[in-house]
Amino acid sequence: MARDYTSPSPAQTYAQGSTSTRGRFLLLWAALVIALAIAFLTDGAVMNALASLRNSSLAEFLGNTVRWLGTGYVQVAALLLLIAVSALFRLPSLRPGAWALLSFLVSGAAVTILKVLVHRPRPWTEASPAGWSDYLRNSDFHSFPSGETTTTFAIAFVLGWAYPRWRAPLLGIAAVVAAARVVVGSHHPSDVLAGAILGMAVAQLLARMASRSRRQESPAQT
Repeated sequence: MARDYTSPSPAQTYAQGSTSTRGRFLLLWAALVIALAIAFLTDGAVMNALASLRNSSLAEFLGNTVRWLGTGYVQVAALLLLIAVSALFRLPSLRPGAWALLSFLVSGAAVTILKVLVHRPRPWTEASPAGWSDYLRNSDFHSFPSGETTTTFAIAFVLGWAYPRWRAPLLGIAAVVAAARVVVGSHHPSDVLAGAILGMAVAQLLARMASRSRRQESPAQT
C-alpha cells in the first residue's frame, strides 16, 4: 500500500504539538509576568480598598477555615497519608503523591530563601527591623512571596498534571488559599501572585522530570 506523503507523519504531528504547547506556555508566562508587574503597581490601592475586611468576620472565617489548607503541616500530612494508602493498597497514586511531596519541599525551600533575600514587610507592618538578624527571624518582614500560596500551587499543579479531571478543583482551592491571604491582610496581591508563579514553575519542572522518568522506565517494562 502506497504511503500518503501529503499527510504528516507521527513524528511531525508530535513535533507540531510540542511546538504549539511551548507557544501556549510562553504566552502564559508572559501574561503572568505582566500581571505581576501590574500587581506591584496596584498593591497599595488594593490593600487600602480591603482594609475594612482585615478584622472582619469574613477575615476571621477565612483564617479559621481556608487558611489551614495552605499550612505546611496539613499539606505534608495529607500527602504522606496519600502515599501511605497508595503503597498499602498498591494504588497508582503512589508516584504522583511522592512527586507532589517533592514539589512541596522544593517550592518551600525556594520561597524561604526568597523571603529572606527580599525581606519585604507585610501589609500594615509598622515596626522597623533591629538589624539583619531581625530580617531572618521576624516573619513581619517575610511577605514576598507568599509561602502558603507557593506550596499550594505547586502541589495543585503536580496532582493536576497526574489527574487532569481534578485539575480545576485543585487550582480553585489554591486560588482561594491565595485570595484569603490577601483578605486577612497577611500578604500583598503581588506576594500571592509571585507565590503562584513560583509554585507553577517548580511544578512544571518536576512534571517534566516525572514524564522523562516514566518514558525511561517504559522500555524496561515492555
